[in-house]
Amino acid sequence: MFAGLARKGQGRQTTLARWLGASYLRTAVIPLCLIELGFLLSYWATGNFTYQQNVATVTAVSEKYLTDIAARESANITATLGGVEGMTRLLGAEAGEALATPYDPPPEEKARYHIGSDRVFHTTRGRPDDAAAFYSGYHPVGADEIEKVWRSTRLDHTMRHIKAASPLVRQVYLNTWDSYNRIYPYFDVLSQYAPKMNIPTYNFYYEADAQHNPQRKVVWTDAYVDPAGSGWMVSSIAPVYSEKRLEGVVGIDMTLDTVVSRILSLNLPWQGYAMLVGRDGTILALPPAGEKDLGLTELKDHKYADAIRSDTFKPDQFNITRRPELKALAQAVGSGSSRISHVMLGGRDMLATNARVAGPGWTLVVLAPASQILADANSLHDQLVTVGVIMLLILLAFYVVFFAFLVWRARVMSRRLARPLREVEQLMDRIGAGEYNQTAPKFGVSEVDNLSGRLVEMGQKLGEAHQRIVAQEAEVRRSYDTERRITTGQRRFINILSHEFRTPLTVIDSSGQILKRRASRLTEDTVVERSDMIRRAVSRIRDVMESALQLVRMEEGQTTCRPAAVALGSILREAVASAGSERAIEIRINDDVERTALFVDRQLIHSALVAILENACRFSPRDGKVWIETQIEEGRCIISVHDQGPGIPAEELPLVRERFYRGSNSTAVPGAGTGLYLANSLIDANGGLLDIQSTPGQGTVVSSSLPLATVTTTEFWEAA
Repeated sequence: MFAGLARKGQGRQTTLARWLGASYLRTAVIPLCLIELGFLLSYWATGNFTYQQNVATVTAVSEKYLTDIAARESANITATLGGVEGMTRLLGAEAGEALATPYDPPPEEKARYHIGSDRVFHTTRGRPDDAAAFYSGYHPVGADEIEKVWRSTRLDHTMRHIKAASPLVRQVYLNTWDSYNRIYPYFDVLSQYAPKMNIPTYNFYYEADAQHNPQRKVVWTDAYVDPAGSGWMVSSIAPVYSEKRLEGVVGIDMTLDTVVSRILSLNLPWQGYAMLVGRDGTILALPPAGEKDLGLTELKDHKYADAIRSDTFKPDQFNITRRPELKALAQAVGSGSSRISHVMLGGRDMLATNARVAGPGWTLVVLAPASQILADANSLHDQLVTVGVIMLLILLAFYVVFFAFLVWRARVMSRRLARPLREVEQLMDRIGAGEYNQTAPKFGVSEVDNLSGRLVEMGQKLGEAHQRIVAQEAEVRRSYDTERRITTGQRRFINILSHEFRTPLTVIDSSGQILKRRASRLTEDTVVERSDMIRRAVSRIRDVMESALQLVRMEEGQTTCRPAAVALGSILREAVASAGSERAIEIRINDDVERTALFVDRQLIHSALVAILENACRFSPRDGKVWIETQIEEGRCIISVHDQGPGIPAEELPLVRERFYRGSNSTAVPGAGTGLYLANSLIDANGGLLDIQSTPGQGTVVSSSLPLATVTTTEFWEAA
């Protein structure tokens, strides 16, 4: 109950200090923490609600503002382009009159023209204030074509005025159905244009023809590379019709650099920017901020490695309908809706709105990063979060200190309470370890003192019960061991008797039958032989019985040990003579050792040595040797009997001293299994020790360590 004191839950244990600390934690710290966390959660919930409302309000205001900016700026661009469209219509009217009215230019004007071998009719020189002309030769150039050139020279002053009227205008031109181009300001057309250029196949011509522009109004082209060498541009073009056909197309060019500069002049809030998108979704003008977000480089210039022989438009990456991340924006632009779209550009969430530029059908897209729009709201939210985190850290610091104080108090209290409990626990441990007689300690606490007193009483009772149990257990063990030895010995004795008696009885029976059946025919020698066989069998049975009787007498205490001084040499020779073996047993001792006196019972040691010698002779082969060696060591004589028998297996050496035990290699050797047992018991009765050393296949050595007599050799022999 008090071992460790604190059992918590099912099988879980903790220390008293931890138990008290956990109690403080459950009853004081956790409820207070929950209350404070409730206040913090309320604070954060209120701050988050305020933030969400601010975000919603700012977003609504900013979206309306962006929409208004897009509408206003698109109106400004529409007005600006409207002026260019008006000049384009004027140029178209002037071109129609000029082409219909014969005109003979001054000689100095005519002197600027030349027709080459490839039938290209073109200007060869000019001032910057002059116009340039190029008849590509795609159609044969004759007198009518040259007349058309002279009539078109009347447009030069109009082109000059249009170019001077607007900084947006880069160049002004007239293109005819038979591939004649008149353009202002002047440049070297022969080095820029390709011979046989088919002008009606270019977008700045065919987008104004009857198929593409049946209303015969002013139209705007998409961005293209100008064959005249001015790079990327867009054009305002208008058709010029005669009574018979479309005579040509006039146009006013604006470079993309000019358009981008116009877009960059827009003053947009929140680090926003605008881009101009064509009718097919191609980005016509993109400021540097948009280039970074879209991963593009605006195409303003073009390197003319060769003459432009066909339309060259912006690549697909400039088309918002071909870019998955701009899908929402492309849908809004395509539908003409000015609603706000969310677009991910450059890893930023962008708010995008658009407004249609009425004249050319372009779309002005205004974009602003949502993070900038919500910067003030986010800053306020961050401040609220920072305040909340500081409050949380202060709260955590307070409760860490508070809990540390509670832990310290719990440890102080636990030390005061745990000391008597530990002593009671140690008292229980000593009783459990078998120290049943204890003294009850006193702590001044009645409950604990009563407990320790009861434990001491219980320990004393346990000690008395333990002594009774130990005594009973020892008695039972002795009875069991005795019964087991008796049972084992009886079983072995019966086995030996059945084995040892079977052979001599068989010999007696067979000899008796022969004497009975052949009595009249047996010779005297045969009768004597059979009689000797019967006597030997009877002698064998008698030997076994004698060994058993001697064993019984010894175990029943009928054998009494009366030690006296006995000459070593005489007792060895008597034992060899009594062994009754036909083989010679050699005694290897010198004269000094032979006159040594042993302090033993002569008859008992004689029987023991005879048993050892008979055993050695019985297990040695016919040609094997048996000999005796002696050694004097520290007041004792060691008598060793050596044989050359088969040896004893190592696992059977501890068993050969037991009565009636016969080894696994003794099946064919007669015996009762009592020889070494008797020898060991008799030698032990004389204060000696029996040691058996054997190596299978190399024989056995049985050594008897016996005490020496204290009389001197001379005294002994004189007494003898």
